[in-house]
Amino acid sequence: MKKSHIIITTLLFILGVLCFIFFDALKIRLFADDDVNRMVRAILARSGLILLFGWLLFICGGKRLFIFDKQFFRLFIWSLPCFMVAFINFPYSALANGTATIFRTDLIWLYAIYTLFVAMLEELIFRGILYLLAKDYLKNNRHMPLLTVVICAALFSVFHLTNLFGGNVNVGYIFLQVLYTFLIGAMLTTTMLKLNNIWLCIVIHTIFNFGGQIIENLGMNSPWDRLFWILTISGGVLCAGHIIYSLIKLDKAYVSR
Repeated sequence: MKKSHIIITTLLFILGVLCFIFFDALKIRLFADDDVNRMVRAILARSGLILLFGWLLFICGGKRLFIFDKQFFRLFIWSLPCFMVAFINFPYSALANGTATIFRTDLIWLYAIYTLFVAMLEELIFRGILYLLAKDYLKNNRHMPLLTVVICAALFSVFHLTNLFGGNVNVGYIFLQVLYTFLIGAMLTTTMLKLNNIWLCIVIHTIFNFGGQIIENLGMNSPWDRLFWILTISGGVLCAGHIIYSLIKLDKAYVSR
């Protein structure tokens, strides 16, 4: 590694640690509004880590993951079922029939930035650094695509067990979250294998989180009504078939290369 790379990495590491300590661990109060304070702290806590992991991914062979090449635009249509899963995670029917309410519409813009930063950090780690490490470690394995998806999705899923250490947690909900994050992780990792572009994964992840957590962050009551589950299960099954079929093709192509 170049000396300049070592210096930049060290400085970004210090920045990332300081941002996390000051804005997450110490929970410094920046604004009187509790919702604004919570989301701004979350954004600032992740900002340094995003710079760090983005830089590490860039210098460790992941530069190509940030580039939109001709193949990306040709294959973009492949990702439409993934976007479908992300968009149907929004509680349309619950908001329409009044069983759920968004009462902080003034903070939707800030919430959008917050969900972007959460998704960006997680994608840089799980579909960036860990993805490249898994691919490199398994490059001589006949089933590299399949095993890469399983490993990255499993690590992404287990990572969400850290939510158990938050206050007032619902253990059943956390374990349900671990299950569906494995499925989302498998979808996003397959997307990386297919399109080789991390920005697309960040956008899909952001849209999914935006709809799935908007009531929790800006509203009240349950977003999960009957129509929500019908759309979620139907869309999930369709997308799962698409992902499994694509992953089998990718795996067979790698075996016969």
